Amino acid sequence: MFFDPRPDGEEVAISGVDWQPARRSVARRGPADGFLTLPDMSRCVPVTARLRWQEEREIVKLVESHFEAGPLRAADVPEFTGAGNAMARALFAWFKRQCGRQNRVRFRPVLLDINAVQEQIQYQYQYDAREFTPTSPLYLGFETPEDYVYIVDGAQTFQAAHPRLLQTALILINRAAGRTLRMRTPDDFLGMFAQWFWDGHESCTDEEAAEVLADRFGEDPEEFQAYLPSVVREELCPAHMEVGRYNPKRFSWMPFPALGIAKLRVLQRTHSGRVRRLCVELERLTLLLAKAGKRRLFDYAYTPETVYHATTVAAEEEHLGDLLDTHYEYFNSGGDGSLFHGFIGLATSPDAIRKQYADLSLGLSILQQVDRVVALITRLPRKF
Repeated sequence: MFFDPRPDGEEVAISGVDWQPARRSVARRGPADGFLTLPDMSRCVPVTARLRWQEEREIVKLVESHFEAGPLRAADVPEFTGAGNAMARALFAWFKRQCGRQNRVRFRPVLLDINAVQEQIQYQYQYDAREFTPTSPLYLGFETPEDYVYIVDGAQTFQAAHPRLLQTALILINRAAGRTLRMRTPDDFLGMFAQWFWDGHESCTDEEAAEVLADRFGEDPEEFQAYLPSVVREELCPAHMEVGRYNPKRFSWMPFPALGIAKLRVLQRTHSGRVRRLCVELERLTLLLAKAGKRRLFDYAYTPETVYHATTVAAEEEHLGDLLDTHYEYFNSGGDGSLFHGFIGLATSPDAIRKQYADLSLGLSILQQVDRVVALITRLPRKF
């Protein structure tokens, strides 16, 4: 039996039911035994879930291992009402200590059992739920329930300091996303636009795009002038915000290099105000990413098609509404999108537990640093 400790911003899901009834997965599909849904009940009311005896025994053993080998504190559990409740309280208290307050990067941890994970992934088009092989009785998921779009602010100031300073910030955000949670930068919007209007070819010329656009808008060039690459690229992802480029000779995406620590320190000495603060935060983010190497710090057992991203940085508001509306409609009509970035099986051995918490801690530190960087290069959010 589990009781929901209900700390702000965190959730527990047991037997296919999310403890936060206000928002569910995009599929909008509830379990057949959805007896845990309590939309009108106080958050103080305990809610229970039934587990088979074998499942409960495995969870108790896992929880005990995490308290013994991990950083979880018994002091964070004011009273013991079950293994799941104890794990949830201690784990979410640890997350709060690690994360602090964040203004630009938005996500929340969710604790799930095997049935809850299967409920979330069963409608993913590229995944057969029958092939899911559980490696742990409990999983940690990261959920983002909606998009907030932050528009770049002060681009001219950053370019005046160094032509690649803003680009470096976006490059490092992308690197952080590859190791933690999905995040959007202006190049992602260009990719979305190319997918819908240029047959997916981001690097196409006006002439190549015109052939595709003519099929949709007619032969009159005036009808699709605003959709040509020479116009759209400058609006969605200008050259100083590109983080990489497709190399047709190598048939691969080639990321651009970021400014190094030495150059960032020179800029710190020669500039003040916002530019200097950005260089300081970029240096810290660079060091954290170097410590992480190329490995994924959030070792997902499965990554679904995520609808919303932890943060979204855009060059301008032009086309954003249409692009995101199309993006949301695609997942709503297909039912295969998810609010989750991925699901991490909680480690079971002492050494693996210690390594997992070390990776999670580093990943959360990177997300904190990304939050500071995004706050410095953008203005207040627009909610989509």
